[in-house]
Amino acid sequence: MPPLGRLRATLWMSRAMSLGVLEPRPPGKRWLVVGLGNPGLPGTRHSVGLAVLGQLAQRLGVADGWARDRHCAADLALAALGDAQLILLRPRRLMNANGRSVARAGNAEAAGGHRAPDTP
Repeated sequence: MPPLGRLRATLWMSRAMSLGVLEPRPPGKRWLVVGLGNPGLPGTRHSVGLAVLGQLAQRLGVADGWARDRHCAADLALAALGDAQLILLRPRRLMNANGRSVARAGNAEAAGGHRAPDTP
């Protein structure tokens, strides 16, 4: 039997979902989508996140629009999905250090720091 805290969290989540509390974000929001993996090791289980992000970028038509962000040590691409803007983040660090790239990108996004890759 799961611990009581986990059981309560599971019940809260199911209630919230059934009541519609956890709805998608309002229109016009920005979403940070990260593909975790080890750069330079394609085709391995450790790079599945990078492969999925690459497929998503291709389907959104931004596969050729990656720009290097030195602050985050990652490649970024911006894409529109409906009325939301997606910030696609492809870290250039090894898997164990991807969290630093994600944290820096999240902090930059909170400060409004990400612009379209082709803008100065």
